[in-house]
Amino acid sequence: MNILPRSGKEGASRLELFTTAPYVAVVVFALAMLTIVWMLQTQEELVERNALGRDVQWAERTMRTHFVANEDFLNELTRDIASGTVDADTFQLRTNQYLANNPELLNVVWIDASGKVRWTAPFDTTDWLPGDAMTPEQGQVARHAREIGRAAYGQPYRGASGSALVEVFIPVQRGRSPWGMVAAVYSVDGLLHHLVPSWFSDKYRLVLTDGNGEPLASNATSTNATDSSLSSLIVFDPPGNGLALRATAFRGEAELPSALPVSLIIGLSVLVFWSLWAQRGHMLRRIKVEKERDRIFNLSLDVLCTMTLDGHYRRLNPAFERILGYAADDMVGRQLLELVHPDDLDSAREQMRLLAEGRPATFEARMKCADDRYKWLVWSANPVPGERVIYAVAHNVTDRKAAEDAWRAESAFRKAMEESVLTGLRATDMKGRIIYVNRAFCQLTGYSEEELVGIEEPFPYWPEDEIDQQRQHLIQSLSGEAPADGFELRIRRKDGSYGYSRLMVSPLVDAAGEQTGWMAAMSDITESKRIQAELGAAHERFVAVLDGLDTAVFVADVQSDAILYANRAFLADFGLDAIGRTTHSLALPQPELGDYPVDPRRLTAAQLPRELFDGELQHPISARWFHVRERATRWVDGRVVRMAVATDITDRKTVEELNRQQEERLQRTSRLITMGEMASTLAHELNQPLSAIANYSSGCVNRLQSGRYKPEELLVAMQKAAHQADRAGKIIRRIRDFVRKSEPQRGAVRLSDIVEDALGFAEIDARKHGARIDNRITPDLPPIFADRIMIEQVVLNLVKNGIESMKDSEEDRRVLTVTARVAEHTIEVSVLDHGHGISAEDREKLFNAFYTTKSDGMGMGLNICRSIIEFHNGRLWVDNNPEGGSIFRFTLPTEKALEQLVEPA
Repeated sequence: MNILPRSGKEGASRLELFTTAPYVAVVVFALAMLTIVWMLQTQEELVERNALGRDVQWAERTMRTHFVANEDFLNELTRDIASGTVDADTFQLRTNQYLANNPELLNVVWIDASGKVRWTAPFDTTDWLPGDAMTPEQGQVARHAREIGRAAYGQPYRGASGSALVEVFIPVQRGRSPWGMVAAVYSVDGLLHHLVPSWFSDKYRLVLTDGNGEPLASNATSTNATDSSLSSLIVFDPPGNGLALRATAFRGEAELPSALPVSLIIGLSVLVFWSLWAQRGHMLRRIKVEKERDRIFNLSLDVLCTMTLDGHYRRLNPAFERILGYAADDMVGRQLLELVHPDDLDSAREQMRLLAEGRPATFEARMKCADDRYKWLVWSANPVPGERVIYAVAHNVTDRKAAEDAWRAESAFRKAMEESVLTGLRATDMKGRIIYVNRAFCQLTGYSEEELVGIEEPFPYWPEDEIDQQRQHLIQSLSGEAPADGFELRIRRKDGSYGYSRLMVSPLVDAAGEQTGWMAAMSDITESKRIQAELGAAHERFVAVLDGLDTAVFVADVQSDAILYANRAFLADFGLDAIGRTTHSLALPQPELGDYPVDPRRLTAAQLPRELFDGELQHPISARWFHVRERATRWVDGRVVRMAVATDITDRKTVEELNRQQEERLQRTSRLITMGEMASTLAHELNQPLSAIANYSSGCVNRLQSGRYKPEELLVAMQKAAHQADRAGKIIRRIRDFVRKSEPQRGAVRLSDIVEDALGFAEIDARKHGARIDNRITPDLPPIFADRIMIEQVVLNLVKNGIESMKDSEEDRRVLTVTARVAEHTIEVSVLDHGHGISAEDREKLFNAFYTTKSDGMGMGLNICRSIIEFHNGRLWVDNNPEGGSIFRFTLPTEKALEQLVEPA
């Protein structure tokens, strides 16, 4: 195919040649006609018969050759389609070129296996469109072609334009699978006009008939009579189906015509016009072909170019710019090797040398793009040494190369992954023969890949004493009956040592989805079995320890409340059949659901472990006390459970109760002692109001007896007597409340009221020692949750100690200050004195029982005070007063609940 641009001079020469051709034809025709007329007189009949015989034989060979050549082209096309080397563009290019050279063929199409047209050529045809389905008649011929495995021709038929057509179908096979059909359409008129030369048509009347003898096409444009005696029938095979060509010679004149010159002139004129008409038709066809050629050249997705023998570009199609980014006009005159990657330059230079020697070449090379990137192109070039031109096609395979690189990388990655996993992999065929092992499998067994691949059972890593058992496992695997959790096997390594492994078996399926063998994964469990044995022993030791405890331990499921585990002490105390029963069906000391900070049934694994309860509970039946501690944790199977430890603390509780009772008696005794110490002072305090009452009463009696009195004077005296009686009553009531025996009653009370009552006693002792009490506690403090008598005892004891510590101080320093402040959720009370202070040695032992710094003290006062404060969840301590003396401080929690304040009696 010449695609070189033609200059104006070349075009003019060709036009001159075409103009001269008719005249040459006239001269030749005239000479030929004179010769024929002269020869007709003597040998016309013999010549005509011989000519008919030779012409018929020649026509038969020529047409058969064309049919066979067309079949060869179609067979080659089917093979390329089956192998996948032909795409839609290549199909168009090849078939259009072939159709241009063989005009008897109208269409070539590829029909896929589903009977749908996939590709059709030429692309502008309207007879076969992509997506069209075959007619039933076409499907029948296609099935026949598939059955016989070669070309099959259909019956002639009339097309949409009325012209007769014949179709040929050639099957496409990929392996043993049908891959569709390549079909070609012959024009019966084309067979007559293109396969039969014009001179043959001039000599004979030609008629193409079907199997029934009906004419399909003819060259019956001449009015000459025919000679039926000079007739011959050619049966075409291929295509067969009764298609035949009947040639009948035109009848000639027996004698030389009298009007020979006129006939010659008329014949010559006809020849001239026919020649000119033929020339015009030829030009039109040539222009059409050139347009199609240029269209293919410009629209091709592959690079099409021509080069000189030394590799310089002469012409390039637009695909060059689309692929590499260079303008085609700018590349004319440049050499192909300029754009080749340096690593591919040597091989490309060698291929160019072959092309320069006149040999075709195909090679791959990376070509530099305009944006400095490289793309892979596959060059297919064919030189024409006579024209000193190389015709070349380059296909962009960059994506294919990238896919191949990715596939190689993926294959390398999979291979590396198989070789790096610790799990041994073994593949066997359907008969149990080993066809693959990875490195880990070789390491597990001690045998190399060469020693294992290809062998059949018994395998060398089977222990000799377990061959039958191992063979049974293999039979199960090959029959697809291997257990889901695999087999646990003992293997004998090549060095004679033994190990344990777990073998998991699954089907080995190829890309087509068919099973080709079995894949086994072998994991070394030698170490895990050793650890399992150690864990079993550790579990036994753990259970022995738990069973040796006197404390009851059990584990229960938080959802079903069923007991999953219980130690020996639990079973002995709550029943030997406790395991499996629910905790609520047993008489257990356990908290209610509301005692837990969260509902254990709603805990997730992410929230574990979690403390649920830590407290003391009493057995509902035996009334024994237990310290119960519960914790939510994960059980061995992953579910959430409650683990409880119940320790019998009945004896401890009994001792604590005795201690509490003794503490209460000791506190009351301390209060009685305090009142005893203040007895003389209290008697003096009571004597004053009682003497005043007696005096006011005696005065009123005397006034009443004398009869000289005024009611308002008696009322004033009686009011003063009543005031003194109330004062004495308050003193007696305080003493009674202070020493009264009662159970602790904690409630919301005001600290200012407690301190006021305590200072009511302490002020009597303060006056006796010449001291002054400064009460700075305000009534606006929040209430505290406490027993008022016990806190009053603490305040009174600390105030009395402070007053006594200041007996040797100067008179103006005998000031005891009581303050309070709010600290978070507590109230801190401070008692400050200016006494002799407390040494560091005495401060460490100050709150110990029976330790005192007084010569006549018992050493129980501060110990009792600390016990009371700690009973109220507070703290008592002592600091040095920077101004001299000591500061006793204690804290008490505030009452946040909306409880009614306990008013003082």
